[in-house]
Amino acid sequence: MLNPKNYYLEFKSFLAFVMAPVYSSGNTLSRAEKAKRTWMMFVIKMILALIVGVAIGVIYDPVNKTTISMTSRFSPLTLFILTVFILSFLEEIAFRLSMKFKPIYLASTLAVIAYYISTKAVYHTKLTDTQEHFEIRLLVTLTILMMSYPLFSISKVKRALGQFWSHNFKWIFYVFYFGFAWVHIFNYELTLEHLLLMPLITLPKLVNAFCYGYVRITYGFLYSFAIHALTNTLGFVVNVL
Repeated sequence: MLNPKNYYLEFKSFLAFVMAPVYSSGNTLSRAEKAKRTWMMFVIKMILALIVGVAIGVIYDPVNKTTISMTSRFSPLTLFILTVFILSFLEEIAFRLSMKFKPIYLASTLAVIAYYISTKAVYHTKLTDTQEHFEIRLLVTLTILMMSYPLFSISKVKRALGQFWSHNFKWIFYVFYFGFAWVHIFNYELTLEHLLLMPLITLPKLVNAFCYGYVRITYGFLYSFAIHALTNTLGFVVNVL
């Protein structure tokens, strides 16, 4: 854990994956080894995010209205549970779970994305808002889940989707990667200036997306959730302080 060479080797493995994403890692690491390497990726991610964040902050520093809103609406304990566990988990389901295909994975991803769309595009409210048509938004989510899972479980459909995933994983990975980053533009006021500068504003999220995606494929979903939750824990501490 303290040997810089191990971090360098992990970083090289990460870069190789980013340049040529591989659908199956094929590793047989123990849970302890996966946890250790996930921690190393967390350190690497924080260093990369710090470098990118500082560089962008010198050029342009927009106000994150979502962070300000949540900090003002919730108590520290509620905010901690929401940001570290609930929102991290939902984002991992939406943007990382289906990087490997299983009917329940893809159905869960579509269900969470449906919740995002119904919340942001249809009712123009916040993901954490449980007052504004929350029952309808939740019903839409559950309906998508219950309709898509049986469909994806049909043998022919399952086999076709599995083959599509394995043959097109590189592009699937990049779609999820950019999708995760660019959806965070909704954290800011949707002005023309922000939309034009979206690639710059969301660049730190692009770094996160690559790191989370690498961990998801290489070590597993729970480990990508863990590194995401650790990142949000630091963000929570900074916001509260």
